[in-house]
Amino acid sequence: MNPLEEDEHLSRRLFLAGAAGTAVAAGASASGLAQEDEGDEGDEDDENGDENGNGGGGGTEFVEVGDNYYDPDSLTIEPGTTVVWEWVGEADHNVEPTEQPDDADWEGHTDLKADGDYEHTFDVEGSYDYVCTPHVGVGMVASIEVTEDAGAVADGPADLVPDAAWTLLIATVAGMVSTLSLVYFFMRYGGEPAE
Repeated sequence: MNPLEEDEHLSRRLFLAGAAGTAVAAGASASGLAQEDEGDEGDEDDENGDENGNGGGGGTEFVEVGDNYYDPDSLTIEPGTTVVWEWVGEADHNVEPTEQPDDADWEGHTDLKADGDYEHTFDVEGSYDYVCTPHVGVGMVASIEVTEDAGAVADGPADLVPDAAWTLLIATVAGMVSTLSLVYFFMRYGGEPAE
């Protein structure tokens, strides 16, 4: 028996109802995924805040202290962010502040060492510059900018769009492509219209 010659034919109304249902289901699942992503981000904010869920700063940033370099050598952070310097090289290095805001109390880590770590929480807004004293001549310098607007600084256009929006866009496009594929398949192979 040829499947194209079955007794029951797919009517266009039934097909359009099925296509609309598929589109609605795809949209609903994409919306659910977007809400789930937004909920996850809220949980992270609570973990970084104080016990009342209020923002307690910008979390933690890491700087690698290697042989004659800091990585990254430039940071933009929010007040309340803790910066952790981790020694990974073999030579002795330090973190010597050379410039900071007047009301800041950052003393740095002036003792030379080759391993371990050092951390400081930056609460005062402003520009902080620091160097490795014995290696400043080879360019081992770095800076930190502490500003309330640090969260708004983006690395590129992709960072300006939240992850939930990208998820929603991808799910919508996938739903449209699958719906159009079904439309083509049923129009091409769906049989004769009902008489």
